Amino acid sequence: MHLTKVILPALTLSAAAVSAVHLNPLSKRSPAKAQHGVEPAHVKRDGHAAGAHKAKAKRLVKKKKRATCQVKFNATSVATEIPTASVTTSLDNQQNWANATSTATGAATDSVTATASSTTEWASESVSATATSSESTSASAAPSSSSTWQKVEEWSGNSFFDNVNFWEWNDPTHGTVDYLNAGDAWNSGLISINSAGRAVMAVDTTEVVSGGRKSIRIHGNRVFTGGLVIMDAWHMPTGCGSWPAWWQNGPNWPEGGEIDILEGVNDFSQNQVSLHTGQGCTMPSNLNDNQLGDLTTGSYDSYDCSSVNTSNQGCGVRDEVNANAYGAPFNSINGGVYALRWSKAGITAWFFPRTSIPSDITNDAPEPSGWGTPVAHFPSDNCDPYKFFYDHFNIFDTTLCGDWAGADGVWNYAGYAGQDQSCAAITGYSTCSEYVLNKGSAFADAYWEVSYVKYFNSTTEV
Repeated sequence: MHLTKVILPALTLSAAAVSAVHLNPLSKRSPAKAQHGVEPAHVKRDGHAAGAHKAKAKRLVKKKKRATCQVKFNATSVATEIPTASVTTSLDNQQNWANATSTATGAATDSVTATASSTTEWASESVSATATSSESTSASAAPSSSSTWQKVEEWSGNSFFDNVNFWEWNDPTHGTVDYLNAGDAWNSGLISINSAGRAVMAVDTTEVVSGGRKSIRIHGNRVFTGGLVIMDAWHMPTGCGSWPAWWQNGPNWPEGGEIDILEGVNDFSQNQVSLHTGQGCTMPSNLNDNQLGDLTTGSYDSYDCSSVNTSNQGCGVRDEVNANAYGAPFNSINGGVYALRWSKAGITAWFFPRTSIPSDITNDAPEPSGWGTPVAHFPSDNCDPYKFFYDHFNIFDTTLCGDWAGADGVWNYAGYAGQDQSCAAITGYSTCSEYVLNKGSAFADAYWEVSYVKYFNSTTEV
């Protein structure tokens, strides 16, 4: 029996429902209050119930653990915590919707209703896109190989953080965490560019803290629909209490879709790639035939990616094949490369260990057709990749505890996703939050070390 088939007790989440997820509020509520104010998993983003909580859930499906799946921007909602006057911003696919809303909400008297108006694919952009911050983001010349993909942006080196915005408000997944703004992140040393030219995003290791432990969450400036995104990391956060993710999100969640590329919790050593969508996106019954990973199972139809129909379970694929794809094993081999292709064929993810990165990726001339069987492949047969996913931006974050890593059933359970012993047994703490607040030295390994993020476009595949 696959580990993904283990049935565990259902999680009970308690949080007050709200009518819309707040969009960049001006002030951060205290971490203690962050446990409230965002709806539980079974409530839709408009505040209406999406179905009763089932009595049992398969632990390996993120839905019950993750609740709100990080932040869900609603581009047509006004942040209820921001007073009075509003500014309406209309952006096309080549503009920075996420950054515009963040900037516009900077004034104490303004609020923003942002409308992401693009319905075009990323292929409509010029391949020679103008650099937005430094030479590291300039478009590269067309490769001399047969690759159909051309690089349009790169985050790397000293300009890595020029391409992102910092989330500094409450954690929508109720973590025991305090996200820092850019200034505080630099001043505290939680972000840096190390001697190898790689971006580092760490967690505060002060032994005892109150309310929440300081951490980092960044949102990429580029808004895109379709394309190839490649990320090279040498180290990722790991350890009990941690919940790291590299993922992407669209507006009007879940209608704009969510793609989780690299994600897990605690001492997991297996990655899970997941989709969360509006109603109508389903996967074929032979999904496992075309990927290395296995479709996870849960209390709902695992082939239905709709968040509403599955109480936010969505479609998840667990990688039980690659031995070094996540957590401590990933770090032990100096990491590797994750690649996500979002094309007419569907949504596909690959992982390459450090010693097996294809030369075409290294040479900025990627050719996915030669990469072999992917970790996860969500075909477009019954899920239009441009109807259910659009206007995404990339996100790195490390939350602590929260609806997944900190759930009692997860903290006290072992025997799945490569974790053989429960975090309660490993740490000696009965709750995740107690551990996070009192054992800062345990989070020395809870950091990202990222060499680059690169975006590629194709005029034929996207």
